[in-house]
Amino acid sequence: MKLPADTQKVFNPDSGAHRRDGLNYRLTDEEIVQFREQGYLVLDEFMTEAEVSTLDHWFDHFITGKQEGMGRDFCDMSQPYGTPVEEFRLVNAVLPTHYCNELKNNIYHQIASNVASQLYQEDKTVMDYDQFLAKKPGKEQAQFLMHQDLGYWPKTKNTWTATFSLALTDSDVENGCLVVLPGTNKESELRAHRPVSYGGSDDLAQNRDESHTLMIESRDTDKPIYLPVKRGSVTIHDERIVHGSGGNTSDIWRKTYVMAFRPEETVNEERAMGFTHSHNDDVKWETFIS
Repeated sequence: MKLPADTQKVFNPDSGAHRRDGLNYRLTDEEIVQFREQGYLVLDEFMTEAEVSTLDHWFDHFITGKQEGMGRDFCDMSQPYGTPVEEFRLVNAVLPTHYCNELKNNIYHQIASNVASQLYQEDKTVMDYDQFLAKKPGKEQAQFLMHQDLGYWPKTKNTWTATFSLALTDSDVENGCLVVLPGTNKESELRAHRPVSYGGSDDLAQNRDESHTLMIESRDTDKPIYLPVKRGSVTIHDERIVHGSGGNTSDIWRKTYVMAFRPEETVNEERAMGFTHSHNDDVKWETFIS
């Protein structure tokens, strides 16, 4: 994923450990407005080192393929299903709390749930899905092409989402940190998404059954920014903002724990459609946003 040379980096210097009160990370009114208007937030020192370290063992357990019975939920998001584990570049373990009872209601879940309820006060929010992601060192193709999360999901009455990405390692430009297009969440129409052929990032697959990765076409007016974060910090983005991340050209891993929150009624609506965010779902793609 190539970005303009003048792409900016964004930080939030006012966030930090001083905003924590027990399991509550207090948001400011300005941050809530930014999330709604721009589609993203950066919160530094979201969790302490002691708290983050409780997740490391389980992350490594899943990312190294030690959890049995996952099927397609353990895969490489940059290559076709069935790619040998030793050839993985962008390692994906989706729904770890579904497969591991010890991870349910973990400390990250509790803090993120509190923040999600501050961002969305109209109804009860619940965790929709979680995901472990790891980019191996020196893997330039371990990238997520620019997309909108809503392009992957079924049509629901209320699409509101807050997706948290917790850095388990420092995340920067070199190892493929998150890149967003601020304000694209306010575009009147979702951008057209197309399935990617694994023969090359510019090729298209015939349909979603051939590819579990989607991409959009860039526009000359797009102004991307990087969101680098330190271990223990998070980025939060909504379901409509255009975002992605580059490959890992560094000599260190990039490790991320993703957790998405949505209104309880939306999650119930998804489940009634048979959609759980599992790659093992038997999905009727024609019911999805295209």
